[in-house]
Amino acid sequence: MARDATRRRVLAAAAVTLPLAALPVVTAGCKGIAALGSPPKPAPDVAVATAAIAVERQLIARYGAVLGAMPGLAETLRPLLAQHHDHLARLRARLIVPPGGQPLPRAPAPALVPGGATVPGSPGAALGYLRDAEDAAAAALLAHLATAPPSLAQLLASVSASEATHALILATAARHR
Repeated sequence: MARDATRRRVLAAAAVTLPLAALPVVTAGCKGIAALGSPPKPAPDVAVATAAIAVERQLIARYGAVLGAMPGLAETLRPLLAQHHDHLARLRARLIVPPGGQPLPRAPAPALVPGGATVPGSPGAALGYLRDAEDAAAAALLAHLATAPPSLAQLLASVSASEATHALILATAARHR
């Protein structure tokens, strides 16, 4: 019986003591998220990755516009477009948004080709339009290498080299049209 009395005393004391110990936590919780302070600024590589993602999105949109206007170019453009989707997936994998977190703001993409996204009227001109966009994308990605951490810089350099290769493929295809 003495053992039960001790257990009862401990449980009774805990019932009184635990709520008092939790009082500071509960009162801090009343302040809501403000108790945590302002969220930290994103790291510089977040801005670099976000800008690179915007460049890839813009290239994908341009390819989509050209394919929509000139489906006869699909054989040439679809493999390049598939690589852009792969680039986008790899860049997005660099940005992790926690569950329930706010998605990262979309960084404005630099204009890859002056004059907007109007598709030229001939296949050769459309291929030139995409070639110019690829060259501009390659340059835009290279411009971020100095501010990117090594692993992201390596990815950007690889994607930039791919964009430059695409430009060469498109220039060759345009000459044969």
